[in-house]
Amino acid sequence: MEKKEYGWNGWKMPILDLNDPDYCEFGCPICRAAREGNTLCKFLQGIELIVTFGGCWWGRARKRKYGVSPNESVPIEKSA
Repeated sequence: MEKKEYGWNGWKMPILDLNDPDYCEFGCPICRAAREGNTLCKFLQGIELIVTFGGCWWGRARKRKYGVSPNESVPIEKSA
């Protein structure tokens, strides 16, 4: 998986591409920090998951592509 870069350290959201799952994985400042263990971001993400029934647009796109919700890490693929 190739890491993408997003403007302003992730704060510049790809509004015109709501189906970009890589924004949630590499750009979103809340989701990234929550997966890394930041307790405030975990709290904010938990509220978001409850209020929006599964996360923002990019989080739902991430679930469709990678099969994991925004608060879970993507499983590492093992090379043969």
